[in-house]
Amino acid sequence: MVYGSVNPPVFRRIPRSAKRILDVGCGDGSLARAIRAEWPAQVCGLTYSEEEARLAREGTERIWVADLDRFDVPDLGAFDCIVCSHVLEHLVDPWRVLGKLRGHLEPGGTLIVALPNLLFWRNRLEMLLGRFRYTQGGLMDRTHCKFFDWDTAAELVAGSGLELVERSAHGAWPGSHMLGPLKKPLDRFAENTLPGLCGWQFVLVGRMKR
Repeated sequence: MVYGSVNPPVFRRIPRSAKRILDVGCGDGSLARAIRAEWPAQVCGLTYSEEEARLAREGTERIWVADLDRFDVPDLGAFDCIVCSHVLEHLVDPWRVLGKLRGHLEPGGTLIVALPNLLFWRNRLEMLLGRFRYTQGGLMDRTHCKFFDWDTAAELVAGSGLELVERSAHGAWPGSHMLGPLKKPLDRFAENTLPGLCGWQFVLVGRMKR
């Protein structure tokens, strides 16, 4: 499967001052193209898939093809920003990988991580009914190796030795799609007050100390 999308909450948090960016799990290069359409930056990609690498090469400075579970790419260089959007949950040892990536951040550099929330309200309802089912894609993707909640997601980033400077949830209040103009404010309220229940994804920002 080839992944090709831009995660808006992640994209908004990439510093516009970043001149060299690494997209870990770059898919078809959609994020690189979106970045370069807005400001001049060198965007590199890291993927396990030769097919994704082929598609991502246009508009991407450089692509490395590697198995992240055996992460050993010593010539990556240093980056102002490293993005890991919905990739760490697919790894056997995301803690080790983040520790390795930390060594490729410039002083003051930014790490942006997006993770699915196992305890999103819809998942909780399924579990309450006695169902724990893997799916083809989504929060219960059958290729997920690790699962995170609001607190363990923060611990993952902070445990890599970075300063956790922001975390946010993005999701919806149950049934808010039926409330017309009230949907957006209710969703924002739910994300801020009950992030572990109402967020289907968490976005975390870590920073390398200067």
